[in-house]
Amino acid sequence: MSNTIQLDLFHGVVLTTEQQEEVGKFIQSQAKKAVSREKEVCKILVMLDEAGFVHGKDYSDNFEVEEVTEECRFGYGYNNTEYNHEVTYMKSVGNVFLWVNSINKGKLEVYKASLDREGDKLMCTNITKQYRHYKPSSLLTKYKEHNQRKVNELEHDNKQSIALNTIVAKYQRLYPDAEVKIGSDYYRGSRHYNSFPTVRVEFKSGSWVTFKLGWDDKMDQEDFYKKYDATNETPADLLERFNNQKA
Repeated sequence: MSNTIQLDLFHGVVLTTEQQEEVGKFIQSQAKKAVSREKEVCKILVMLDEAGFVHGKDYSDNFEVEEVTEECRFGYGYNNTEYNHEVTYMKSVGNVFLWVNSINKGKLEVYKASLDREGDKLMCTNITKQYRHYKPSSLLTKYKEHNQRKVNELEHDNKQSIALNTIVAKYQRLYPDAEVKIGSDYYRGSRHYNSFPTVRVEFKSGSWVTFKLGWDDKMDQEDFYKKYDATNETPADLLERFNNQKA
């Protein structure tokens, strides 16, 4: 009968025939899942190796299939009766990861990014702008470009930081009563607002002058950017100042 009570001799837990069948199906499905996942991981590893990725340098994996004994939850949809039961089954854990460069608090760090396979293509959204799969050889190119871009970005940031601090020190020395600080502004006139750093020299009068960095190898040579004059000149004051200007 379907509701016959039988004793699980291994765990000392009384299960119905239906419950024993459910547990048995779970064990079988997990075994199939482990085999399927192992094949998937092996395919990805082969694809990476054939494309030129280097294990231990560009990628790693921690995949394994192990026998575990743990308490699992059963009974979903079975007469709305849920129950816990300790089960020993084959469990697949781990994945394949690319070692991807990232910048964190001014330092270059490497983190592990997972991969997804679709046919003979792979996807890693951490290194591509598009949510799509690529041929492994194409993914390798994008992977190298991403990692090198992060290295270049960090070098640029470090150079920029040194340049900003040098300019701040310069104007603090020239105008000790002024407040000199690093700020930022935005390039306008396009679809996106991209920020860039500035150095502002603020005087006690409320007037200020802002500089921005030069480009590339001239980064330490600041360029005049904006100004604000807090003085309210009358027309007579303006004429007098112009009159006193040297030729």
